[in-house]
Amino acid sequence: MKTVHRMIDVKYLRTFSQVAKHKSFTAAAESLFMTQPAVSQHIKKIENTIGASIFVRKEGVGLTKHGKILLEYADQTMSMYEKLFEDLEKVDTREQYNIAIADSFCPILVEKVVSEFRALNNTDLAITSFSTTATLDIANFDVVFSLNRLSAENGHSYQLSSSNYVICHTACIDVYECYPFRVVYCNSLSKALVQELLKEKRIDTRFVSSWVSTSSARLMNKELENHGTIMVCPDWSVREPNCKKIPTSQQVNMNVWFSEGMSEDLDKIGLKTKLNELFEQAH
Repeated sequence: MKTVHRMIDVKYLRTFSQVAKHKSFTAAAESLFMTQPAVSQHIKKIENTIGASIFVRKEGVGLTKHGKILLEYADQTMSMYEKLFEDLEKVDTREQYNIAIADSFCPILVEKVVSEFRALNNTDLAITSFSTTATLDIANFDVVFSLNRLSAENGHSYQLSSSNYVICHTACIDVYECYPFRVVYCNSLSKALVQELLKEKRIDTRFVSSWVSTSSARLMNKELENHGTIMVCPDWSVREPNCKKIPTSQQVNMNVWFSEGMSEDLDKIGLKTKLNELFEQAH
């Protein structure tokens, strides 16, 4: 049997919805800035297409059984039609991703994150680094990578992965025999907690003359070159091959926050899955 392809113009469905809403051809014509004969013509075209009447014209305007079914699908169609143009508008206006990344993230990991976003065609990137979320206005960003979980207001926050803080030192020294005189630690930790973690590992800090708090992973890696320096930071902040690490009991989380709508956008292009895999590999 030959398949019959029947299509109803969206503008006819819009006219039909207005007539059904107002229960009047005249009122529908006024709301659509059309003439009543033009409204009647649109309805006639729909009825010719489906081969049935959609309105009962006795004592006002009511819907037939066919009209009730058509109204249900017309509402869905109009909703999808509006969403189509909303999504198209997002594509047209999405010219730049504003990304904020905590300083204490591993520089190699940061480069990989940026590379994933750079792979998105025709989209500019604006990368901002920050030391603490207290100095960050998340309203200005689409994506924020941080150690602590951000507010769910105007966005969504997810835990990507978790790790532990470690005590790092160069392979050429033994922290149990060569007492450190300088301690560099991530500013997500307090000095008192750092001292407690070192005490747990029986590292003598009596000769420490300098305590340095920083958010910069680059500075942490650089400080490892200095003799007599040890560092307390997230495990993933340091990737030096000649570095020895002593795990601590203190846990640290890797979180990402997406602005409203960004989470769905990144899901569509598969980028959120790639970011999750990226952080799992870094763990």
